Amino acid sequence: MPAGAGGQPLFVDFVNPLHWYEGVPIELIGTHADLAAWLAEHELPAQRLDGGLTALHALRQHARAATEALATRRTPTAADLDALNAALGTPAGRLMLVDTETPRPQLAFETDADDAVLTAFQVALSFATFLESGDRQRLKLCANPGCGFAFVDTSINGTRRWCYMRYCGNRFKARAFRRRKTEARR
Repeated sequence: MPAGAGGQPLFVDFVNPLHWYEGVPIELIGTHADLAAWLAEHELPAQRLDGGLTALHALRQHARAATEALATRRTPTAADLDALNAALGTPAGRLMLVDTETPRPQLAFETDADDAVLTAFQVALSFATFLESGDRQRLKLCANPGCGFAFVDTSINGTRRWCYMRYCGNRFKARAFRRRKTEARR
C-alpha cells in the first residue's frame, strides 16, 4: 500500500490537501489535473478517473471529519465511518498472487474499477489499517490554530505538536515571543 509524504499513512496525505493557511482554507486538489498530479505523486493509478474528483472530495470530507474526531479523542460519526466502509466495499474484484516465479510473490487485487474508485479504496484501507494498528493516540492535528494539518506523531516520546516545525512551529513560537516582548514593554 502506498505511503504518504514523510512516511505518513495515505489517508493523512489524502485529508491534508484541503488545509488552512492562517485560517483560510486552501484546496490543493481542485481540478482533475491537480488530482492526477496528486495520484502520480503517491504512485496511484490516474488514467481512468471518469469524473471521480467530486466523489473523492466527498470521501475526503468524511475522512477529514473522522481524522479530526480521532485526533481530538472522539469517536468518528457513523456517517463518516459508513462512507469509508462503502469505499472499502465498492471495487469488485479478486485477490491473486503475481510474480509467482520470483522468491517473493506479491498479493494483488485485480479489478475493472476506475482509478477514482481504486483511490477511494486505498485511502479507506489506509484508514482502516491505521485504526487496526492501535496507534490512534499518535494521530494529531497541528497545534498552530491557523493550520489544520493532520499527522501521525512518529517521535519516540509521542510529544510532537506541529505538522512541520520549520513552518508552523517556528511561526507559532515567533508570534508568542513577539507577543511576550510587546506585553513586557507595556
